[in-house]
Amino acid sequence: MTTPKKVYHNYRFDELIAFSEHNPHRNRTLSPIEISVSHRAKANDTLLDGLGLKGYTATDVQPTGILSILLCMDDPMAYSLSSPASRTQQVMDLCTHLQEKTDELRNGPLMRKRKRIYELLGAVYNESTLLEEKDYLDLFHAMEYLVGAHFILMKSTVQEKTETDHETSSLAGELFFSSSPLLWKRDRPIWAVDLRCHWMAVPTHTSVPLASYAAQWLPLVEEKGWMIHWPEVEGTKTELVEQASAYPDWKETDKKLTKEVLAQRLGKRQTLQWFKGAA
Repeated sequence: MTTPKKVYHNYRFDELIAFSEHNPHRNRTLSPIEISVSHRAKANDTLLDGLGLKGYTATDVQPTGILSILLCMDDPMAYSLSSPASRTQQVMDLCTHLQEKTDELRNGPLMRKRKRIYELLGAVYNESTLLEEKDYLDLFHAMEYLVGAHFILMKSTVQEKTETDHETSSLAGELFFSSSPLLWKRDRPIWAVDLRCHWMAVPTHTSVPLASYAAQWLPLVEEKGWMIHWPEVEGTKTELVEQASAYPDWKETDKKLTKEVLAQRLGKRQTLQWFKGAA
């Protein structure tokens, strides 16, 4: 038995409307959708308050990615009010603009990664889930040159405690800088963002600028168990000992410390001094 050949007809719009009048379900409507605050938003608000960033709101960005982070930085209020279609168009335009600007990386420290940054921007636009930690670090480093801003990058994790310890779960993680703060420019804004670009800390009228508050905030983060990747000061061990001995807490036994430990200690102290100078 052969299947009858399907016959298709073209109908005018007024004919389609007339057909719909005979639809027995034409008066049915969808139930109203209840909108509530997402679990991520609640977790982020708790995270920032717990880390001492009072006055900052953890704002989720949609679509997720560094391009949305940059759009929100430009005007957080306008970003929050924009429609999904508008954001999609803005993300596309920004991606094209930044890819064109990657030529500006030709003579800087990222000169050998210029092509890679171009490709990573395309991967971010296409919402790739294959980016690694080093890819995000390279992207944010490149954005320092392309958009003129510095970034404190937070990689948070939840530490689960056992019931026998009678402790609750807590938030901790790692904190990176988009480049060495010792080389940052004071006239550029500083933003705290999620390393994988899911959210960013947006200041309100009650918040203190991050540049002037970081000297107090970073030690607090470290006390709460976060690992901060402080920059390392370059130089020979003799040079590092000479610099470190100028601090009041220097001990003669510190001369036995390795060059790497001295470089990290000096990096932390000089970074905090840099932020104190911005206060």
